[in-house]
Amino acid sequence: MSDVLTLPLAGETVLLHGDRALYYPAERALLVADTHFGKGAFLRRQGLAVPGGGSAADLDRLSALIGHFRPERLIVLGDFFHHRPRPGEPFLAAWPRWRAAHPTLTPEVVIGNHDRHAEGLDLDLIWHDELDLGPFRLRHDPEPVAGRHVLGGHLHPAYRLRGAGDGVRAPVFWLREAVTVLPAFGGLTGGWAVRPGRGERVVLALDGGLYPLPAAPL
Repeated sequence: MSDVLTLPLAGETVLLHGDRALYYPAERALLVADTHFGKGAFLRRQGLAVPGGGSAADLDRLSALIGHFRPERLIVLGDFFHHRPRPGEPFLAAWPRWRAAHPTLTPEVVIGNHDRHAEGLDLDLIWHDELDLGPFRLRHDPEPVAGRHVLGGHLHPAYRLRGAGDGVRAPVFWLREAVTVLPAFGGLTGGWAVRPGRGERVVLALDGGLYPLPAAPL
């Protein structure tokens, strides 16, 4: 078990981190997917007893990753927001304070399906439909693109390990042919159980550690 895993990908070196992030040293870019900021406030509006502070905790996790890797760019692979935040919601106050604490960082977002509800908000973000970075195509929907290795999110991949009558379910990096799917970063995001196909691998991100599993048989 390690909190960082060095991985060759598309002829480049990337680093996976146990707190569900990928760092691309050649571009000094820190990538996460599916932060879903503001989801707690949205659920509370629906009458669900969800505790507050979730988005602030996720921003603190991002700060720790930035302190570790010292990136120049933070790129969110879609679903930065869970919904369009309303005036007075905690995230709208927390985000400018967080940005002020990281003045040299450039935050960017590849637009996800949830982000389309937030059109017109001014939060000092650079928005992309898609983005090329080295040999990679950064997308929200992790569908293959000819000539590129896709880095995406959207699926919130998770995997269940079973054994001795017990089991554990954890978010995973899902390493597929020419597509790598990052686990959801947000603390309230849940997960979708994946079944790796032939030659595919998953790396569990559990309690801050990384647990690579063997590739599925060819």
